[in-house]
Amino acid sequence: MKRRGLVLMAALPLLTAGCGMFSGPSQVTATTEQAAAVAPAEAAKPAAAANEAAPAKPQAFAPGSFENPQVCAGCHRDIHDAWSKSMHAYAWENKWYQADFQLAHQETQGATDMLCGPCHAPIAARTGLLPPADGSKFDAVSRRGISCDFCHTVTGVAQVFNMGHISEPGKVKRGPRGDGQSLYHEVAYSDIHTKAEFCGSCHMVVHPANGVHIIDTYEDWKNNDYGKQGITCQNCHMTPTPGVAPTPGRSAGMGKLRDSIAFHGFVGGSSYIQDELGHKEQAERSREMLRAAAQLKVAEKVDAEGNLELTVDVHNVGAGHKIPTGTTYIRKMWLQVEVMDSAGKLVYASGQVDGKNHVDPNATFFRLLFLDKDGQLTGKSWRAQGIGYDRRIPAKGKDTEVYRIKLPAKGDYTVNTRLMYRSFSQATLDEIHQRTGEPVPPVVSVEMAKAQTAVRF
Repeated sequence: MKRRGLVLMAALPLLTAGCGMFSGPSQVTATTEQAAAVAPAEAAKPAAAANEAAPAKPQAFAPGSFENPQVCAGCHRDIHDAWSKSMHAYAWENKWYQADFQLAHQETQGATDMLCGPCHAPIAARTGLLPPADGSKFDAVSRRGISCDFCHTVTGVAQVFNMGHISEPGKVKRGPRGDGQSLYHEVAYSDIHTKAEFCGSCHMVVHPANGVHIIDTYEDWKNNDYGKQGITCQNCHMTPTPGVAPTPGRSAGMGKLRDSIAFHGFVGGSSYIQDELGHKEQAERSREMLRAAAQLKVAEKVDAEGNLELTVDVHNVGAGHKIPTGTTYIRKMWLQVEVMDSAGKLVYASGQVDGKNHVDPNATFFRLLFLDKDGQLTGKSWRAQGIGYDRRIPAKGKDTEVYRIKLPAKGDYTVNTRLMYRSFSQATLDEIHQRTGEPVPPVVSVEMAKAQTAVRF
């Protein structure tokens, strides 16, 4: 288990690219395992962190400077169709995101508006339509989230955190090839579109006052084997299947036939939202990616008194970063263990889901939570003053949990172990419903991996 230190409180709060989705109440009661992770073990580096998070000079353009993605659909129909079902397309108009974006705005008197808003509504942020936080000044293009013309008019990255893209909207559209032709716009090769830094500019979020790394996906990738080998975000998340796979086709209706076209669905782990949006194919792709990320291996031994020692190894075999990653403080990944006797009777359980769709609080969780100013665990990113609990599984790494279970009688037993995942905790959704009054469908668990073994006492 990783231990990270408490970063001393600074004045300005931060809402992340996940925009403050949180796991239940603002103060989270720690389990025994979680409490063990809350320790001022390693001092942070406030001076370096403050320098790292120094904001780039904001760019400003006139409203209307960026194209509506519907214009792009005229020639790039297939790419537009994939993008339109992506989480990028719903980065702003997303009720799960909006609920806590507005709460953070209220709690911080607007201090968070331009800390997370630029990643979720980059065109509004660049054209002066954000703030206000309610989006009342947004034009139609701004509401389309992270859309075609924002990404394809980026010329560089000034800082690889907190949305440091450099934009040059206009007739030149940039991408990783540059050899296409268009009657509508100019085409230019862009090296930055081939690099993880392009993605890292939003998928790395640093508290600008105290340096807490609230989303560390880019930094994590950069320092692991995938980053060192040059396997980029685009390699895995811009193919429609787990891993790197060729996707032959044309970028435009009259374009060149290519060996592989980048998939603009940007597959991640958000199967729950994709299902609720009605994007069933995209949701299944998300589940495929989750299932490809991990493997379970179990070992067992039983002593003469019937004490079962079950060792569960969780291996990160398919993700180029820790699992989970991104807004890990709103997500849940945990172990579910069941022991059944020969008659099928359950004699031990851990990590079960109760009648209100809440996960056993004493389960083994793999996730990250913050410390607030009172030293309490919280999933509210804008209240983060340090890291309180960090148990995630590194790329190509593993984590081990040992269960000690007393078997009730002599006989044969079956042990089922599952690694489960949720995009949100149910407590998050319950709280959104209580606060907004809007119906929120219950979160659905995804089985990422499983293992079974038989024991005899």
